[in-house]
Amino acid sequence: MSDEVRFAVIGCGGMGETVHTPNLTAINGVRIAAYCDIDRAKAEKLLDKYGGDYITEDVDKILADNSIDAVAIQVGPQLHAQLVQQAARAGKHVFVEKPLGLQLDDVLETVRVVEESGIKFIYGTCCRLAPTVQMAKRMCPQPLYSYCQCVDTVTHQSCHNLDLAVNLFHESTLVRVYASGGQYWGIDPHLPADSFSAILSFEDGSTHTYIQHGNAYNPALTKYHYQLFGRDECVYLAERFKKCHYSRAGSWDIDRSWAFDGSDWDRGPFGYMGHYDELVELVRHIRGGQGNGTMTVRDAAYIMVVEQAILGSLVAHEVIDFEQYLKDRNADWLK
Repeated sequence: MSDEVRFAVIGCGGMGETVHTPNLTAINGVRIAAYCDIDRAKAEKLLDKYGGDYITEDVDKILADNSIDAVAIQVGPQLHAQLVQQAARAGKHVFVEKPLGLQLDDVLETVRVVEESGIKFIYGTCCRLAPTVQMAKRMCPQPLYSYCQCVDTVTHQSCHNLDLAVNLFHESTLVRVYASGGQYWGIDPHLPADSFSAILSFEDGSTHTYIQHGNAYNPALTKYHYQLFGRDECVYLAERFKKCHYSRAGSWDIDRSWAFDGSDWDRGPFGYMGHYDELVELVRHIRGGQGNGTMTVRDAAYIMVVEQAILGSLVAHEVIDFEQYLKDRNADWLK
């Protein structure tokens, strides 16, 4: 591979158009060579705007192109697992939007294929690389208790916030899951609930509470917020991670605050949500040949199992022994 890293964009609407393609073009030494979409007009629009060699409706053409080093996949989630597997088998490094797939068997097979291929991979739970999130982790590295409240669909948002809980903030093993909720707005009709309250208990005694609710929106909180409580400190990530407040135990005042004052759609090199950073990290690992991205393929699969355990607890009205839950689904090797 030359110093230039050549990408193909698979899926030219939505996040592909507004976030990932412009971010790729902002990274030094990256060139987008091809665009793939079943809607040729979308692919042509990006080719005209950002340059490249060609457009196609045929994914196989992209995967057979030996000049392409990596792919950015942002199509419908029903195709994620299939496309990641195809790309890995073709030796292409992968960025893929969340979720990794819709069926656990497909997701577990995707983990195996990616790891056996040896490609570099990163998964689109970008919030883990957000500046205020990383700051929060440094200031409260081992929270006794954490709390998140979010308004959005379960399908598109809970994976972000659960990733922070189980793959970043709480480092201990997840041992129990309990949840209660239901279908109140019909915005995740394929799931047993679009809103829930969940309690995740960890082996070290720490706890995470997660509240996911549908269309009832509190403008004072914006889309979601997070709090971490340590023995001697509290960190509050407010306004969709635009603000970070730190307080010492026993204090009635905020000791320190940081704020991002850009627009909500400022998600490029100077953004606040980690979208640019995840692609930079992937490119760095492609060039360096060592290691892999922060958000690994195992992390992506693990989040899915946690989400399924939450919904399973909600339906069964019982506490889930999570370690047994993993074993029953032949997924205990993920952690």
